[in-house]
Amino acid sequence: MRRLGYFAVSIVLTLALIFGVRSFANMIFNARPPAKPAVEVPPLREAKAAAKQEAGGGQQQAEAQPAAASAPDAKRGKKVFNKCKACHFADQEKNKVGPHLVGIVGRPVASVEGFKYSGAMKAKAAELGTWTEENLMRYLADPKGVVPGNKMAFGGLKKEQDIKDVIAYLKEAAK
Repeated sequence: MRRLGYFAVSIVLTLALIFGVRSFANMIFNARPPAKPAVEVPPLREAKAAAKQEAGGGQQQAEAQPAAASAPDAKRGKKVFNKCKACHFADQEKNKVGPHLVGIVGRPVASVEGFKYSGAMKAKAAELGTWTEENLMRYLADPKGVVPGNKMAFGGLKKEQDIKDVIAYLKEAAK
């Protein structure tokens, strides 16, 4: 019985020691964040823009870059199209898992001979009409959002510039 008493007392003393040391350590090493940071750090996006501007020699070059980047580029589009070529041809009228894309700009939606379109795509074809650049921009950004239930497994291109470049490539490949 005495052993049980000594054991209980030793547990209580050990816990008291642990909590006491922890409380004492918290008083000594109380780490509160400072009210004001010692150095102001700009957001990363602003810092990168400032670094580009300094390296490029001024405001004029920094303003010229976005305009150059927004021009559609078929050469860049061909590289982006590598994500698509497992299922589509852009340069020959031959279907794969998806329909060929030769002459897609201006072509009626769901109209490639011999390709079995999903019911969702056939139903949406009347609404979309033809594959205009605007329709392609929306569809390539979010295929399942534009045509829910279609067979295309690809989730879409996230960058607007990539989509513009792919459309430029598709227009060029059709020539």
